[in-house]
Amino acid sequence: MNDNQAQQPKANILVVDDTPDNLRLLSAMLTQLGYEVRRVINGQTALKTTQAAPPDLILLDIMMPDMNGYEVCQRLKASALTRDIPVIFISALDEVLDKVKAFAVGGVDYITKPFSEEEVFARVENNLTIRRLQKQLTEQNARLQQEISDRQKAETALRLSQFYLDRCKDAVFFMNLNAQFVYVNEAACQTLGYSREQLLTMTVHDIDPNFPAANWLSHMQDLKQRGCYTLESIHITQDGREIEVEISGNYLEFNGQEYLCTSVRYMSNR
Repeated sequence: MNDNQAQQPKANILVVDDTPDNLRLLSAMLTQLGYEVRRVINGQTALKTTQAAPPDLILLDIMMPDMNGYEVCQRLKASALTRDIPVIFISALDEVLDKVKAFAVGGVDYITKPFSEEEVFARVENNLTIRRLQKQLTEQNARLQQEISDRQKAETALRLSQFYLDRCKDAVFFMNLNAQFVYVNEAACQTLGYSREQLLTMTVHDIDPNFPAANWLSHMQDLKQRGCYTLESIHITQDGREIEVEISGNYLEFNGQEYLCTSVRYMSNR
């Protein structure tokens, strides 16, 4: 770890209090513990500051002139930009109703003055940890939803392509890097005499003697560079007949996998 990484603050905290002594005390305490601290003395400035550069957590005094902490918190929670920032109330008020109201307007914790350094650190660290875990979960859910959406689109596209390919007069084959068939259309099944289930357990080597396993990978690498090709070859049917074929092949990538797609026109039986 280099010096820049070692000096990175653990989190950015905004302290809101109309008493300068409280601001200095909390700022010194949190800075010493490794946090970056910003200080403001009233609610209006706090709202402008959080909109301009949202902090990771807010320590908010309740008893302030013009706009008290409850109203500040309500406005923070009404904004999409700031609603998820954890707000810890700090107040000399110690009545149950004061604490209930603090949680009702969106606070996540409550520290009663006078406070100790250990208590402030424990509550700040605990709520920052909860917030980090919430963000991780939100990001994971977003990625999962995107993966589900991408998979659904891919499956829909595949079903549509199979619908049209099964109505194609020419045989169509999709093969992976191991030369195994991953898709065949109805024309391929009818001409070769195999069921779709049978062909999907086979490789191109089983039906085309001109594509032995020994040179398959080099053929795929060559095709990957060229992108497509056209050639003549022979396909062997289930009952042993040889059929002259004209093959058009294309290299393609789908969902991070490499495939060879071939369209095969059957010319004549031998």
